[in-house]
Amino acid sequence: MNNTELTWVLLVVALAQTLVARILLRRRELFHRPIAAYQVLPEQAADAVESSNRIHFSLGGSALGESSSVSALASAEVVYRLSERLAVSRQTPLVTLSQPLTLPLAQDTLRRAYQFRQNMAHYRSSAAAWYPQGARSLSFAAGAASLAADADAHSNVLLGRFGVEMALLGESALRHDQGLIAHSDLPEGQAVAFVQADEALLGEELYVAAAYLNGSPLEQGGVVALDVLRWLVILGIILAAVQAAV
Repeated sequence: MNNTELTWVLLVVALAQTLVARILLRRRELFHRPIAAYQVLPEQAADAVESSNRIHFSLGGSALGESSSVSALASAEVVYRLSERLAVSRQTPLVTLSQPLTLPLAQDTLRRAYQFRQNMAHYRSSAAAWYPQGARSLSFAAGAASLAADADAHSNVLLGRFGVEMALLGESALRHDQGLIAHSDLPEGQAVAFVQADEALLGEELYVAAAYLNGSPLEQGGVVALDVLRWLVILGIILAAVQAAV
């Protein structure tokens, strides 16, 4: 795909997103496809506040400035949307990660959530913790799992870049009877998430979190537009295959 074709595709997506957003503003109805994890996450946040427990978020090896930058930003958005709900409690949510460059992002994400709730007195930058990095770092997984267990976290939300080390985090969550929502942008991590998690976010479902967690009409319109365009692409592939077979 050359630059001209890419420009037209982006233009079509933007126009479709705006059109659907206008429809949502008029009708105020949600008709995007259900994703189980986004139905469970607000409930877990509410339960954590009521029981005065913490939620452990982990961004894994997601790093700004690398191939996982998009995963890092999308995961941070999920953390922010849920931390807004948790910031009314004195129990600060925990965020673990294995990339130093992502630490300021995690700290600022929590700060913005507490600032939004005007509860900065209970914000703690130390709630975002870095553990030794490395590809498929077992030392990170062990440290993050131990932190969640020691804090008696209500649930674990693992988002971003994880490999097979996710199994150690998942096993610890199951052993301590903690909830587990998981996603990975790596195939091996996604496989572990699918097997171990109570609910798993699959593939691009991570990147539509804003629309599902108190999203604006424009954000929700983007999800609907992308779903429609996805089906149009699938239909185009099927028609092309049928035409080639004839």
